[in-house]
Amino acid sequence: MCKNCKDIVMKSSKFDKTFDNLLSRQEYVVSQGNDLAKAFGNLKAFEHRLLDYCFSYVKASDEVSQVYIAQSKEILKHFGLTFSGTNYERIVRAFKTLHDNTALYFTEITDDGRKSFVMSQLFSRIKFIDNGEVEFRFSEDAAPYIFALRGQFYRFTLAELSRIKSKYGLILLKLWESKRFGKTERTIVYGSVEEWQEWFLGSARRMSPAIFKRNCLVKGIEELEKKLGIEVYLETIMNGRKVEGYEMTLIDRRQSGSSDMGELQMNIYDFLEN
Repeated sequence: MCKNCKDIVMKSSKFDKTFDNLLSRQEYVVSQGNDLAKAFGNLKAFEHRLLDYCFSYVKASDEVSQVYIAQSKEILKHFGLTFSGTNYERIVRAFKTLHDNTALYFTEITDDGRKSFVMSQLFSRIKFIDNGEVEFRFSEDAAPYIFALRGQFYRFTLAELSRIKSKYGLILLKLWESKRFGKTERTIVYGSVEEWQEWFLGSARRMSPAIFKRNCLVKGIEELEKKLGIEVYLETIMNGRKVEGYEMTLIDRRQSGSSDMGELQMNIYDFLEN
């Protein structure tokens, strides 16, 4: 083989290895709807709740190009805030954070069979109008996953979601639903320390296992147990004296004698008018 040919093969091999390593990193992979339920650990609680509010507009039958229109007054009412310039500015800042901090990465196969990844984001457009309307549209890359998330995994009503106030409670709620099959009563979520911290903190922050368990996992568990009436059991997985990961069992006894959770989905305007 000629020297130049060898160089080309070596460079191609190195690129493939680097590419595979890149795609193996969790923050680069969104392959199905429920991956979105575990994303955005970098957001604050208020921003998570605003994102849930936006998701509540989505119907599984929507088109990718769908533009959603929200009223600032109704958003403020949902959050229990008075209509004032300060609170309106808070909503605008939260939307800006959602726009700026919801990068998404998707894997694709090109027409000629090559692996590729696409750098995209959750929203393609957020527009504020002086009559108080807020128009938003999800990106064409993210929209199909959002529709799947809404149709298959997002089984909680807006009313239920609004009861969960803390960031870690909201993240745990979505993580639970992303791992759950249908109306299964018992769900087990297992992950390494790194995986759990990625889900709860995003990629930029890390805590010692003891502090993470106390400040994030336990706080989220306590809120879900108190406000949703579910049972949660947390087991720390050890390797000698080192914490390797956590196994969490969530038990939902609300299903007993209740109607289908899907039937409990309420129209957002019905909820806001109550």
